[in-house]
Amino acid sequence: MLEYLPMSTPTRQELLSKFGKVDDPEIEARRQHILRALLEQSPETKQELIDEGIEKGRLSEARAALRRVLARRQLAPSKDDDARIEACTDLAVLERWLDSAVTAVSVSDVLG
Repeated sequence: MLEYLPMSTPTRQELLSKFGKVDDPEIEARRQHILRALLEQSPETKQELIDEGIEKGRLSEARAALRRVLARRQLAPSKDDDARIEACTDLAVLERWLDSAVTAVSVSDVLG
């Protein structure tokens, strides 16, 4: 419907805002069916979503590994340090921090 009906950007945004979570399982099942059909018609978008999920998973695992190493080495990050680890979206940086955590004497050395 959104693809075929001409409408202004504000109208389209307002319509899309109505697609929040619903409690009715039948409505949710119909939504999921439509979503799967649309994704099958757009393999590029489907792959982008898969790649995004993989990247998020890798970032999450890298953060968890860093925190495990810090904990095993009894290096307790401050709230600010932990927020910095959580906010990091660069896998290479997280991996560099993880490598540093193996031998560092403080969390500052790791994140420095």
